[in-house]
Amino acid sequence: MLLIVIAVLFALVLFWLMIHLLLRGRSPELIMISHRGAAGLAPENTLAAIRRGIAEGATHIEVDVQRSADGVLLLLHDTTLDRTTDGQGPVREASWDEIQRLDAGSWFAPEFAGERIPSLNAAFSLLDSWPGTLILEAKDPALYPGMVEDMAHALEEHDVESRVQVVSFDHDWLAAFQHRLPTVSIGRLNLWVPPFSGGPAATSTGVYWPAVLIDPTLIWRIHGRGERIWVWTVNDPALMRLIAWLGVDGITTDHPERWPFVVGSLASAP
Repeated sequence: MLLIVIAVLFALVLFWLMIHLLLRGRSPELIMISHRGAAGLAPENTLAAIRRGIAEGATHIEVDVQRSADGVLLLLHDTTLDRTTDGQGPVREASWDEIQRLDAGSWFAPEFAGERIPSLNAAFSLLDSWPGTLILEAKDPALYPGMVEDMAHALEEHDVESRVQVVSFDHDWLAAFQHRLPTVSIGRLNLWVPPFSGGPAATSTGVYWPAVLIDPTLIWRIHGRGERIWVWTVNDPALMRLIAWLGVDGITTDHPERWPFVVGSLASAP
């Protein structure tokens, strides 16, 4: 009985490998997305992290967007202030004046003491000297009524519609944003994408990286929809190389400084 189980498992693994190899493609333009600015090198979602990502050569930088109690769009991942600042409580209940006083850098390293939570407007100011794309993840937008209009107005006011991509796990919110500002590229975020799933037309689909290993049809299916596929968040260069070899179009990482070791090895790969 044990031998039968082993034989069946071996056959399934062999079949899984064959599907991966049959459907494998090569992305014509593999990109690195520097995560939360450069979260492995500086306190996440701060201007220091964005500048570090730029310094490491990132052409795409991702940040998270939320809103203060008095309507200021700002960069923060968690819905509370507790983990990455010396404040406490939900960000949506704090005024911008209160948020600006918080230390958002000491938790990461002493040299970043005094680093502040930046407004989205402050992040836009860095686009003047950097030719890349800023990826804005609308974080839990259902918590912030009117967020579609807030984001659209901010992009229009700063004339950055062609310099950003807006992404979210909330696909209904994305569809509403796309309707409001169709000139802006959008991207769906998912843990995994089931076959025949719907959603708003998007430039890219982002998935948790194990999904492309477990499901050998995933990259092929997303490309079949005319979309790019990005994975998040991979920090090990060997794993980056494997996932890139499978044919993804973008890899999100906290460590943009490791990217040269990835693309260098891929250049000599078959």
